[in-house]
Amino acid sequence: MTTVLLVLLSLLTFGLCILLGALVELFNQVQQIRTQLGMVDRATPLDLGAKRDALASTVGLPAVLDDTGDAMVLFLSNRCTTCRAIADELDGTVPPGVWIVAEPVTGDDQEAEAFLQEFRLDGGRALVDRQTQIAEQLDLNVTPTAIFIENGRLRRAQTVPSSRQLSAMLTVVK
Repeated sequence: MTTVLLVLLSLLTFGLCILLGALVELFNQVQQIRTQLGMVDRATPLDLGAKRDALASTVGLPAVLDDTGDAMVLFLSNRCTTCRAIADELDGTVPPGVWIVAEPVTGDDQEAEAFLQEFRLDGGRALVDRQTQIAEQLDLNVTPTAIFIENGRLRRAQTVPSSRQLSAMLTVVK
């Protein structure tokens, strides 16, 4: 009886080792696929072109940003899943030094306003990009995006692929 139990236990342990090895291999393959498709949780720099070093207000951002030291303008879209996850993570609080610009995907400003209200981001540092005028000035066609402002001037831009990346970016403007 004891021998049978030992054999069964050995087979079970061996089977679990095989399953664990298969799981590790599967994880490695998924990571390779994500890397190959560019789906890695990594911010991508965006080109501001001729708008780099321009005052924030020249592209339609609030004039108060022209007189600020360091700030980040976070562009979120009402139909973007990652944007919604980031907005949910903010939990109704716009961090210090951050401005939120809601980008209406369909061009319907009311949808963007509803997005800000849904996530309780309708405070003094949240605004709607009316008819996507700001995004067009910046030649911005991807959300979520962060625009970094230093001494009132647009310095750099990058994508925000996750809440985790946003947390890392927030250390720049604190």
